[in-house]
Amino acid sequence: MSEGMNAQDPLAQLRDIHLPESTGWWPLAWGWWLVLALIVLGLGFALYRLRIKRRRQRYRQEALAELERAYRHFREYSDTAAYLQSLNQLLRRAALSALPPEQHSRVAGLSGEAWLEFLDGQLPEKHRPFTEGPGRALLAGPYQANPEADVEALQQLGREWLRDHRLQRPANHRRGKSGHSQPHSPRRPEATRNA
Repeated sequence: MSEGMNAQDPLAQLRDIHLPESTGWWPLAWGWWLVLALIVLGLGFALYRLRIKRRRQRYRQEALAELERAYRHFREYSDTAAYLQSLNQLLRRAALSALPPEQHSRVAGLSGEAWLEFLDGQLPEKHRPFTEGPGRALLAGPYQANPEADVEALQQLGREWLRDHRLQRPANHRRGKSGHSQPHSPRRPEATRNA
């Protein structure tokens, strides 16, 4: 009778519940592929920018190393004039390395007070260590047989300038359509334009 009962009982004829297979994390949905692609592109761009920045800043490390060599030479031979010549040349080469080529002639031609003002203008602080401080020794010191200079202060000043300078493009230059810096011609007043 139990077999007959089972035959008539509809619940007994049902099969057990089968759970669906659990979904795996692979293959990824297209949205995750997009997120991964954006992450890879972002990392690639960041690495590219870091490499460019390091390449642009490499002259600083090389100049700092050369400054230390000049200082060691001074400590060994006590030749202040040679140290001042090395420091002056090193600062000029560092400035030329950082500037775009179209501005090289402007910086290379600076001398005297204009050169010291240029050096002061590239420091982030507003103090003027070249025109009003120990940097004044760069005016005549490199050309004297036995110059008087505070080499310790100049060494610190040279390190500071090489580490912290921010070369500014002159205000009378602007970027042209080609991306190169071009001289900016000031606007003519209306009266002269219409004449």
